[in-house]
Amino acid sequence: MQINFNNSDYLEIELLSRGASNYIYDCNLLVSFKSDIASISQDVWVDGYELKSFLDALEKLSSNLAGEASISSDSPGELLILIKSVDTSGHFAFQIEVGKQTFIGPEHFWSKVTDVFPLETAFLDVVCQEFISYFSDVKNA
Repeated sequence: MQINFNNSDYLEIELLSRGASNYIYDCNLLVSFKSDIASISQDVWVDGYELKSFLDALEKLSSNLAGEASISSDSPGELLILIKSVDTSGHFAFQIEVGKQTFIGPEHFWSKVTDVFPLETAFLDVVCQEFISYFSDVKNA
């Protein structure tokens, strides 16, 4: 699935696999994000139950136009997606953080890209439907 925020900024998520070491609902995702600032591609794991909860929260957000929906990776700092209402006039924010940890000798360092995009109500519906339709197998499992 791909969400184009404008002509140059996009988020692409690909479901690589499901299940790892007796956790059949975990989802392995390839998350690629490009903005004017930077671009990053990261392989992350998210909890299947948390992904289902995120999709349910997106449905509520889309119908109520209030609240928020968020999901993060199993490993802290690798992925955060937050979509939230910022006022009662139909303005929303889409925040994305994608990062990866690099070890140099005994120390670890983070490379991280963070950005936020405004969403109007019509585009919120598009974004929510994109997530819900792409992850329908996970949602209905």
